[in-house]
Amino acid sequence: MSKYRTAIIACGIIGRVHTRGWLGVTGQPTAIGALADTNPDARREFGDFFAVPEQSRYADYREMLDREQPDFVDVCSWHQLHAEMVIAAAARRPKAILCQKPMAVDLREADEMLTACARNDVKLIVAFQRPHHAVWLKARDLLRAGVIGEIQQIQLCCGGNILNTNSHNIRLALFLMDEPGVEWIMGGVERTTDLVERGLPAEDACMGIAQCDNGASILIAGNLIAGMGQGCRVIGSEGFMDLGTGRKPDEEVPSDAPMYMPEGPSARYNCEFGTGRYINASTAGWQEIEAPFHDSWAHQCQDAIDWVEGKVDTAISAGERGRAVQEVMMGLFESARKKQRIYLPLKTKVNPLNLMVENGDLPIEWPGRQEVRSRLVRGEGMSWHEGDGKA
Repeated sequence: MSKYRTAIIACGIIGRVHTRGWLGVTGQPTAIGALADTNPDARREFGDFFAVPEQSRYADYREMLDREQPDFVDVCSWHQLHAEMVIAAAARRPKAILCQKPMAVDLREADEMLTACARNDVKLIVAFQRPHHAVWLKARDLLRAGVIGEIQQIQLCCGGNILNTNSHNIRLALFLMDEPGVEWIMGGVERTTDLVERGLPAEDACMGIAQCDNGASILIAGNLIAGMGQGCRVIGSEGFMDLGTGRKPDEEVPSDAPMYMPEGPSARYNCEFGTGRYINASTAGWQEIEAPFHDSWAHQCQDAIDWVEGKVDTAISAGERGRAVQEVMMGLFESARKKQRIYLPLKTKVNPLNLMVENGDLPIEWPGRQEVRSRLVRGEGMSWHEGDGKA
């Protein structure tokens, strides 16, 4: 019998990925005890697929939290609901909350989430799963051992907007350097189309540099050139390290059928693995980093359980570390808004990109609102906030 009960809020694609993570922990110490989603089809499909009792399926997540009193709450909604749902969950005092990345849409929300969890003695983890890749965990050990000398710069280059994609890579860079503080950020953004991502204004491209207090810098490029995708290049005083990702063949990926699959099997995320290689003066060429595969999402859930049980001092992506990512992203936008270097801590609490859009500081050259995640929405809506659609 499972030791803990997890409640899932929002039964879309990422909810399935998280659920497989909880069920993938060795010995299955956590059962999926309840779910909540406003969409009845999502509740039915998800509940049937993961064998959640019908009486524990809710349209109102607050009602679910009050009635079920779960040990873990897993918030799998889209960005604009993260803060509201985490704060509400924290008020019910579960042992821990796992919230899908990005942590929030601005720094104010991130701080309020941390405050709500602190005052209720609830542990908060932000779901940046990729540092949990087996190869990337080993890569951090190699960097600690000085395999490429002192880290001088970590380069990030990914398609998509920063909140959705490069947020992962910023988290990776901080993880690999053992969580240095960021001293200042300088950046710029381009937004010539009315692009939105999960209902939020999104940049067409961005670039920035973040200087860390360990002497290294993080170079951030978003949707500018074909680059490393999910991963990074680490430049050291004595060599280089490249990290990337791959996935198992489709025939090895479990299907979601008969659930709604607008992107194909969600388990592709659970089947993703990290790759890595490094080179220095003694390797005689690139040296591959190898480690046995494990589901990074399951490793993340195990980390949350270990934190609750006192087996680790903090989780790999504890809430404060998610906030550090949020501050870098918002600092890049604020640098673009104020056209100057921004020193941290960041004083601006709203999302500076939203502020620029609202103020007309980023005039649209090619009008026409476009929601890049519309294919994930159920019902008639074209975005998460229209109609009754939910991802």
